Amino acid sequence: MPSVLLTRPLLQSSGEDTLHVVLTQSGITVLELPMLNFELPPETEELDAALHRASRGEFHAIVLSSPTAVHFFKERARDLGLLDALQITARFGAVGRATADALEALGCDITLPIPIHAGSHHLVAMLAQHDLAGKPILLLQSQLGLEILEHSLHELGAEPHRVTLYHTNGPSLHDTARLLNLLEGPSRPDVIAFFSPSAVSYFIRALAEMGAGHLHNLPALATIGETTAKAVEESLRRRPEIVARKADQRSLAEDILRFLQLS
Repeated sequence: MPSVLLTRPLLQSSGEDTLHVVLTQSGITVLELPMLNFELPPETEELDAALHRASRGEFHAIVLSSPTAVHFFKERARDLGLLDALQITARFGAVGRATADALEALGCDITLPIPIHAGSHHLVAMLAQHDLAGKPILLLQSQLGLEILEHSLHELGAEPHRVTLYHTNGPSLHDTARLLNLLEGPSRPDVIAFFSPSAVSYFIRALAEMGAGHLHNLPALATIGETTAKAVEESLRRRPEIVARKADQRSLAEDILRFLQLS
C-alpha cells in the first residue's frame, strides 16, 4: 500500500480534511511528521498595536499568507477583544485559496484578488491591476516570511507595514529522529509533501544535522504551490515530481494520486 508523508504542522492537520479523505479513500496510508512548530512571538507589543490600528480602519487591507496566519490572527485578535471590530472594519487579502477559505470561515471580507496558485508572486501580479499608491497595507507573517510581497508592494507605490504575527520553529529532536527512522525503515514513504518553503528548509536542515545521506536519495516530492516548489529546486537542485495545479488540498491529493497511478 503506498504511503504519503505530510510535513505540515499539526495545527493544519485533521483526519477529516480534504487531503486525508481523498488520499485514504484511494487506499493511501497518510503519515504525519511536522517540520514546523508555531508560537506567538515572545513580545507582542508591535503586533497588538498593529491590530488596534487595523480595528480603527487605518489600513487599506490586511494580507495573510497562510491558514496558520489566519489561526494566529484570530486567536490574538480575540484575546485583545478586537475580533468583532476587525471583522466589521477591516478589508483582507489572502495568498492562496486555502487562506481565503480560512478567512471567509472567520467571517472576514476579502476585497483583494485571490491568486489561484499560492505564492506572493501570483498575488503581486494581480495587485498590479489595482491602484494601491499611497495605501497602507498590513502584512501579518511569520518571522521567516518571505520579503517578496513587501518589496513588490513598495514597487507598486503602496505602503506595506510588515509585522511578525507568529514565530516558526523547526522540528523537535524526537521528530527529527522519527524522520530518519521513516526514511531508513520499511515504512519509507512513496511521496513526501511540503506546504511551505520554511518546511523545506527545516527538513533539509534536520537531515543534514543528523549526518544522514538521504538528501540525495529521497522519494518523490510534492508541493502545494509554485513558491514551495522553487524552494525545493533551489535547495535540492531537483524539481518536485508533483506540483499541485491549484494551491488547495484537493488538487494536491488528485495530483499525488495521478503520479502514483491510482486515478
